[in-house]
Amino acid sequence: MSGQAQAGEVPPLDVVGSGVLPPVADRVRRLFWLLERSAPFLGSRWAVELWCTPPVLESSLRMPPGVSPGRPIEAYWDGHRVAGEEWGEGPPIYLVHGWGGQRAHLAVFVKPLVEAGYRVVAFDLPSHNESDPGALAPGRTTATECADAIAAMIETHGRAYAVVAHSLGANATALAAAQGAPVGRLVFLAPMGDFPLYLDLFAARHNFGRRILAGLHRRLEKRIDMPLEETNMTRIGRRANYPPLLLIHDPDDPDSPYAASERLATLWQGARLVTTRGLGRLAHYRILRHRPAIQAGVEFIGQHAAGTRSTEQPSTT
Repeated sequence: MSGQAQAGEVPPLDVVGSGVLPPVADRVRRLFWLLERSAPFLGSRWAVELWCTPPVLESSLRMPPGVSPGRPIEAYWDGHRVAGEEWGEGPPIYLVHGWGGQRAHLAVFVKPLVEAGYRVVAFDLPSHNESDPGALAPGRTTATECADAIAAMIETHGRAYAVVAHSLGANATALAAAQGAPVGRLVFLAPMGDFPLYLDLFAARHNFGRRILAGLHRRLEKRIDMPLEETNMTRIGRRANYPPLLLIHDPDDPDSPYAASERLATLWQGARLVTTRGLGRLAHYRILRHRPAIQAGVEFIGQHAAGTRSTEQPSTT
């Protein structure tokens, strides 16, 4: 991976990242090095299973002060249960956590959105926290399954007035919108960039090269039943007819490139980018408790006027 990106390109991701995720064990890196040279077929089989396994984040994020447990809710797609809870009354706004997260991670949005007149719905993505796995083994899932879970929750509990989503949850929300889920306004905090960045990063962290990487690419496309290029956010936005979008990102984020959000803001029609500052190496996670970020998201969604029907969609202006 080149350390210097050309103008307009997104530079490679930091291999170390924020350090929230544990480093890949030396034994695993040595095995992938050997498989790259002797058995890339086996290496790619192993790699795709690791790719589809959400990490267990050692996170202290829980429901914030002032947010009591919500009313338990659930939804199903193809027999798979999605677990969640809701607060308040009014048009629904959905909170979608990121890869390895849980529904409490965006709960700072609950109180201000309930006070603004909304029903707030938070839930766990497949193979996360209390939700069932999808078609894969327990503990594994894909972005497309996450999109299916989001669509199922919206279908069950009402078309979204807005969706607030973090990291991979943002990408999965955009996929759900491209497949027809009514999402209203979108607030994306530190969304993931396009897929090549993360495949290259995954290969670097696990110490394999082009042979296993090519096999991983093919296996992922087969598993999600679409070309990986179609998961790029700019393509998704076009298929979703560009819902109103607010991007919130910090340049310090080593886990999700700020430059990708800059690029997306120029290519997603009508999108706006709010830049936070000074969140440091943990910016990807600190943004979930950053008051200016929360305020920007709530203001973008707006106050719900009493008497507005819950099926009405927000203005695109």
